[in-house]
Amino acid sequence: MKVTAAVAREAGEPLSIEELELADLEPDEVRVRMVATGICHTDSTARKGAYPIALPAVFGHEGAGVVDEGGTAVKGLEVGDHVVLAPASCGVCTPCRRGEMAYCAHYIDQNLSGRRTARSGDGETVATHFFGQSSFSTCSMSANE
Repeated sequence: MKVTAAVAREAGEPLSIEELELADLEPDEVRVRMVATGICHTDSTARKGAYPIALPAVFGHEGAGVVDEGGTAVKGLEVGDHVVLAPASCGVCTPCRRGEMAYCAHYIDQNLSGRRTARSGDGETVATHFFGQSSFSTCSMSANE
């Protein structure tokens, strides 16, 4: 699926508005059509290179939108549901099982690794899934936990 996103290409440089191709949904993910996103200090410092995410990347972690599609294993969400996105978590470590997802033992890998990617028009890999969402985009992929 093609999306428009604000891409950070070099640390400290302005974001560029680009068309990207999102990967297909994983079974436990939902695609969310972004309606709103905030910009905060975390996004600003990430753009300056403060986090271990390779550039180019799509930042944004305060997104809200409407569920556009759900993976085959998604439960409790339907197309058309209005949602506020949250950071990703593994769901199985001790903090997650206690309901303390912000303290997930795998927080760095889940939120700052750029483990999901999109492709630019020339096939270049662009890191996404920043804080589980990369909401500086017209659509975002988020795990259904």
